[in-house]
Amino acid sequence: MKNYDIIVVGASTAGSFYARRMAEKGFSVLMLDKSSREKISPDYDVFHMGKDEMEQYGLPEVKEGDGICEFIFTDQDMLSAYSNYPKPAPSTVVGMHKHDYIVLMNDWAAKAGAEILYNTAFDGLVYDENGKICGVTYVKDGEKVSVGCRLVADCSGIPAVVRRSLPDNYGVEKFELTPDDILYVTLRYVDFADGRGKRNFSEFWLAYKSWLAPSAGSDAILGIGACFGFDYVEKCFAQFSKNAKLPEHTVKKIEKGRTPYHRAPYSFVADGFIAMGDAACITKPNCGEGCTASLALEQIAVDVASKAMADGAYPTREALWSINKLYNNTQGKEFASLMALLTGIVRHSPKANEYLFKHDVIFSKKILGGMGKELNVSAGDILKIAVYVIAGIVTGHIKIAEIKSILKGLIDSGKLTDHYEKFPETPDGFEAWVAEAENLWKTTGKLSDWKPEL
Repeated sequence: MKNYDIIVVGASTAGSFYARRMAEKGFSVLMLDKSSREKISPDYDVFHMGKDEMEQYGLPEVKEGDGICEFIFTDQDMLSAYSNYPKPAPSTVVGMHKHDYIVLMNDWAAKAGAEILYNTAFDGLVYDENGKICGVTYVKDGEKVSVGCRLVADCSGIPAVVRRSLPDNYGVEKFELTPDDILYVTLRYVDFADGRGKRNFSEFWLAYKSWLAPSAGSDAILGIGACFGFDYVEKCFAQFSKNAKLPEHTVKKIEKGRTPYHRAPYSFVADGFIAMGDAACITKPNCGEGCTASLALEQIAVDVASKAMADGAYPTREALWSINKLYNNTQGKEFASLMALLTGIVRHSPKANEYLFKHDVIFSKKILGGMGKELNVSAGDILKIAVYVIAGIVTGHIKIAEIKSILKGLIDSGKLTDHYEKFPETPDGFEAWVAEAENLWKTTGKLSDWKPEL
């Protein structure tokens, strides 16, 4: 049986990044993907990544006109339910052909020494006499093959085929995402009827989880996401189209995909195992983007695992534990806080949304511009919110139930921030921490617990 230091299951952005970085550290890496090289990551034509994050984590560079990168834009506005009161949320975004960029990342990993097997399906885990992971089995060309390793990285996306195959009580949750836990995303590639030409900036409607952004081969991409399934997405799109005063357009093609919308596992690691990317539900709560969101966890995992595996050592749960600690004290708490906040503040009508946008309350430049980062709401911010909330109730713009939900979102957000900051340094105390986290998430609920009237 052939042996590697690390086997990565899934060769999209998460798998490619981790394979590259660990190969650079001198470890032998095998990356498996069930798709062929020609069909890897086929769900979307164009996808977007933050330029700052690409540079921060040293991803392969692209430039306009190279056949992969189609556009780069900076201007982005958050709009109210009726397309008013824009709130700038600037960041430089790179639009690329997704399949082509994934192939580039595969080659980037291979150049560092990682081996890649396409058309190769993960079959199962192999365990040693002590019940610890020591390899995997895969199927290629109808043949079942066993390979040994010290660490398996699950980067298989929403199916999380490795994480969900773990034995019970191995140390990482095995939950399966249901339609309530997934954002179903529909992209319409559109041309504008008035001949205004290609879009060179982006607009986002948080009330509908919808956006209008630059595209390739059409004037713009009109996207929308919702839980429950693609049929429900279309109902949301009909409401969005009615309220948002979209420019007249024709649809050239439609693409559909999915992204997780579920809290991350409480622990990403176990003996000889780590979950990353969509398999670990690492996506930005405000937009569902996961390609660069996962890089924060992966960079931590590179640093910790390379030390845990030095000199041929086996990466035990204890040796990998600081991956949990370091992530949950940084991006982990920020994403948990933002997910709780959004779960509360989206539960209101378009009329209330319009009022809050107009008066820069909740949907303010400060909060919207800081989404995905730690939110620092001052006493002055709270006072302003209270004043306009009372005025909104008196004037009939907001219902008391909507205010209760918004306030609950703010409170739950703060509680989860505090709790994730207290993530235990070692596995000791983890069960007690999880019990409290379960109570907090149960109180917070999920985005899909509420359906707007359509």
